[in-house]
Amino acid sequence: MEPRDRLRLLSLEMEMQRAWLAAYLDEGEVRAARRRRNVIWRLVMHVVRARSLWFAAFGAAAEWWRRRKIRAAF
Repeated sequence: MEPRDRLRLLSLEMEMQRAWLAAYLDEGEVRAARRRRNVIWRLVMHVVRARSLWFAAFGAAAEWWRRRKIRAAF
């Protein structure tokens, strides 16, 4: 194989590796963004679905309001 052909093949191989690496890094950034978005979404949905927590908070607020009204009456 002539040196010119060898150089051409080497250049082609390097270009393919560069393209693969660029695609891999871009895909990695997309995956990282999805993970961040998924974590935030799961946290929000966990808070929304925690009905017992909401009921407890509402009950505590109602009790505080009732006691406040009783103290204000005296």
